[in-house]
Amino acid sequence: MEAEGQWQISEREICWSVAFIAAWSIIILLYLKLWHRPQRLKSMLQKQGINGPKPSFPFGNDSEMQQINQPPSLSLEALDEWAYSLYPYFHTWKQRYVFMYSTGTKQHLYVEIPELIKSIGDGILMSNGPNWTFQRNLLAPEFFQSKIMVMDESTMALIKKWESHITESEGGIAELVIDGDLKALTAYVIGVYPFAKHVNKKSILDYTMFLPTKENKELWKLQKEVEMMILKVIKDREADNQKSGTHENQKDLLQIILEGAASATTDTSRKGIFRPRYNINQLILDICKNVYFAGSESTALATIWTLLLLALHPEWQQRVRSEIMETYENMVPHSFHDKDKLRNLKALTMVIQESLRLYGPSTMATREVLANEVKLGEHVLPKGINMWLFTLALHRDPDNWGPDAREFKPERFAGGVSAACKYPQVYIPFGLGSRICLGQNFAMLQMKEVLCLLLSNFSFAVSPNYCHCPVDGLLLMPKYGVRLLASK
Repeated sequence: MEAEGQWQISEREICWSVAFIAAWSIIILLYLKLWHRPQRLKSMLQKQGINGPKPSFPFGNDSEMQQINQPPSLSLEALDEWAYSLYPYFHTWKQRYVFMYSTGTKQHLYVEIPELIKSIGDGILMSNGPNWTFQRNLLAPEFFQSKIMVMDESTMALIKKWESHITESEGGIAELVIDGDLKALTAYVIGVYPFAKHVNKKSILDYTMFLPTKENKELWKLQKEVEMMILKVIKDREADNQKSGTHENQKDLLQIILEGAASATTDTSRKGIFRPRYNINQLILDICKNVYFAGSESTALATIWTLLLLALHPEWQQRVRSEIMETYENMVPHSFHDKDKLRNLKALTMVIQESLRLYGPSTMATREVLANEVKLGEHVLPKGINMWLFTLALHRDPDNWGPDAREFKPERFAGGVSAACKYPQVYIPFGLGSRICLGQNFAMLQMKEVLCLLLSNFSFAVSPNYCHCPVDGLLLMPKYGVRLLASK
């Protein structure tokens, strides 16, 4: 009996000891992650002369960022001054062109020196490098094919819709809110072209009603709607494959994604193959959402901002229209499929490049240091540092672009990007390095064809009801829409 009691006491002591060790292990892990590691990264940067605002534990500089935030201007008079209203704390903290700040336990490095951005190479990547490489290799061949015929039908339908508004309006001038129509147009092109009509047109148009806005509820609703739509597309295609066999289906983008994802999750014969941590449906969902948001929303927004700038600068609008009329003998849609002629539209190309400089859809570019140490100029960045580039500030830097950096002057691109500024590597509307947008050529062709069709049919001016309020809603978008006056 006495031995049994001693054994019970020993068992209880063991349980307490295990619990004690487990509790201290958790405390130590939390200490290392929440305090020691961020402080170590901060100290390593401070020793190299890189300073920044003092963070507070455990939220970093989040509270200060909220205090500095200011509402954007709503007037066209502030057309050149709105960019820093998106991230006013960057402007406040930029006592030095390189500084650090923190959000929670993450340490960030803000870079705005062109010489340093030049040196950014493949050594600094986003966190999911293997995932990105897999998706890029899978999607790039399909994006770079010149299959943009589907734009004709949808663009001509849009033209007829706008013509009806003009006909019904007084004086032959109609006020158009162009956002929804252009987002629906590019979503339809991306939805029908890559997925070979497995995405129903009505579903795509319904989807555009839930595109990202500032409200978080809309973002959650968007995610649910898009995932349900994509899963239905996948299910329909898999059912078709079982009926007719995959070899009888055209090798469109959806089929390539399905086969590539299946291979990535099952093939163990090749060393170093990408091994997703989630199931095949989640992998396919992620790839498809990248296609929708990067290929549809960003192209629509770039086209919207370009039309606004042309409406604000009628001399350039007329110059581009004249160039289109001189290049094409007739304005039938299929005539714009000549890629060589599209590339030779120099005035239109300059306008698009300048629009992407001033109103590029992506406001920030980011990199995470994955190697133990990465050299950036004279600085050595430790593993775990997140580097941020404020694209809008880089594209407005007078030291790089000249004293007229904030003005709309497409002629600066007359000699190409290399002649437009001192450091052409800083012109990054499609990203930079190994993570540059894989659909940039497709987006440029799509924008050119849509703009050719619209400008050859309409003249645009800015509506007096337009409120200029660009906001960052994942991409740079007009908070209150873009209202233009259209006439024939």
